[in-house]
Amino acid sequence: MKKNNPFFNFIGLSAPERELTGEQKQLEDRRRALRIASVVLVLVCTVFLAMAAGTMIALWDTGKSSHDFFMLLNGSYVYARTQDELNNRVQEETGQADEDVAADSKEQGLEVVNEVAEGGDDTDEAAGDDNTADILTEEAETAGIGDVEEAGDSTDAGLIAASDINVFIDPNVNYPMPFTTVDESYFEDALFIGDSRLQGFGMYSGMPGTFYAATGFQLYKYDSMKVVNTDAGKVPIMDALPYDTFTKIYIKVGLNEMGGNDNVFANKYAELIARLRESEPRAIIYVHGILPVTASKSQSDKVHNNANVVARNEGLKQIAIEQKAYYLDVGSAVANADGSLPAEMAADGIHLKAQYMDIWKQYLLSHAVVVTQ
Repeated sequence: MKKNNPFFNFIGLSAPERELTGEQKQLEDRRRALRIASVVLVLVCTVFLAMAAGTMIALWDTGKSSHDFFMLLNGSYVYARTQDELNNRVQEETGQADEDVAADSKEQGLEVVNEVAEGGDDTDEAAGDDNTADILTEEAETAGIGDVEEAGDSTDAGLIAASDINVFIDPNVNYPMPFTTVDESYFEDALFIGDSRLQGFGMYSGMPGTFYAATGFQLYKYDSMKVVNTDAGKVPIMDALPYDTFTKIYIKVGLNEMGGNDNVFANKYAELIARLRESEPRAIIYVHGILPVTASKSQSDKVHNNANVVARNEGLKQIAIEQKAYYLDVGSAVANADGSLPAEMAADGIHLKAQYMDIWKQYLLSHAVVVTQ
């Protein structure tokens, strides 16, 4: 049987038809092992594909998709399904609670009407043909009207209270407003978004606030670059941004984006501001000017030089006006007469040393906007 079986012949388990030398036998053994391994691999792949196909068919039959299949493979499907079920349950319970409240209100209203009607019938029987029944009926009707009015007042109060939840003071209602001097408490609910220069400012200035800043941060990557540390790891700024938490937002970008198209930069900047205002409707937006570089850095760098910094800052001023934001010319507080950053302030020609961060800080303290109605 083994000698004439094609399968056994393929994997090399059929009886040899001739005597083999030692080397030939070793070579034949290697070939036989390779054939057996190939057959085992094919069988394993076949079983796996069959299981995967069966799982996919089962998911499709239950209304699931390939996305659910891959979630099942990485172990996140159970969690997602649990969250969906929890959300659905919350919605159902909330809807049922609303229906119960409405039903209770309806029953209370019917009870008032019934009590009025029953009161009228009783008084009619007790009073006979005189006018007492009419008087009591009028009193009952008056009482019913009073209940309705009280209910209406309560409803109005509830609507007013509900409307107050989403009422915000528009930070641009009197735009533009003048700069004023504030203390550090002004920045406790401020958000700073930007690059490595801003990151250094957050580390060494002692300024309170929340900093979403990172080395190499670019405006074009604001919705994808992982910047903010969370319990789930680093995430992009928009994924970490809480709703209606900050009343001031400072944006400092532009140096890492030099060399690109100015119109694309302006459009992306406007997009970022729009998204920030969706999440932080009470926030004043500050467009932070780019600090200059040292003279030596400016002379040696074809892109990151002070001529380009000046041009980019002019564009930032225009963006601030168009977006009803406030431009901050911090560079004027640290620059030499020629507009360059003093050499002693930056070891690498770009990043401000820690001991000079207070100049930057004092500028922000004296250039703040306080919203008034």
